[in-house]
Amino acid sequence: MSGEGAPPVVALVDRSNYRTSVGIHAAWLAERMGVGLELLHVCEPGQDGAAEWPGLLADLAAHLADQGAPAPVQRLLEGALADVVSKTPAALFVMGKRGADSQDDRKVLGGQIDAVLSVTRVPVCLASRVFLPIERALVVTDGDPRRRAALDLVADHQGFANLQLEVLVATKASDDPGEKLALARQALDGRAKAFAISAERPGAAVWDYLQTRQADLIVISRAVLLAGGTGPLRAITPAGLWNARTPVLVC
Repeated sequence: MSGEGAPPVVALVDRSNYRTSVGIHAAWLAERMGVGLELLHVCEPGQDGAAEWPGLLADLAAHLADQGAPAPVQRLLEGALADVVSKTPAALFVMGKRGADSQDDRKVLGGQIDAVLSVTRVPVCLASRVFLPIERALVVTDGDPRRRAALDLVADHQGFANLQLEVLVATKASDDPGEKLALARQALDGRAKAFAISAERPGAAVWDYLQTRQADLIVISRAVLLAGGTGPLRAITPAGLWNARTPVLVC
């Protein structure tokens, strides 16, 4: 969805050292999607320092303006983050891979990620600590035609039109990779190279891919990400999706 009246890209801004990158990722995505940008901080119960936040949001907005982004809407709301997200109109949410309590611990993801992914069906971009130019996107699928939201998002949205695209099909040992690769190529009308990597988990397949190839943005659906029923995403395996420094767009 794009154009006047469409929901904005909403940057969920906290005290972590990810917040500038969250703002820049959100501005980049808003421009690509042709929608507005909103900077939102949620003051949760018992949180100190609420009086500082108008200035902090204004500083971030000024930083984005210096980089050429249009003036964003700035909002402060009170409540539990997941509850606020569930009631906030958005084309897409952006949050850091880690929050203020876990920003220096690369062994875990932020504690709010599972809750946010569970209360909204719109895409959520998990930003890395530093924004780097995004020219190549990796679309991750398991080749199941029932779990193709990532392929559909990239195929249907003009924001991905001039990015270099590659598709990674995570397969099991018993799968026929040729058939799944053909489905992936067909979904993107031949716009992308497609690779099959056999692994027990999609995250492990992504890690193997990144050992030899580059991706500036990873796009994966909730259905593929959570297909294994592995429980909370917070724990990080040594060779998996979350160990990569690449931002991840979960759709």
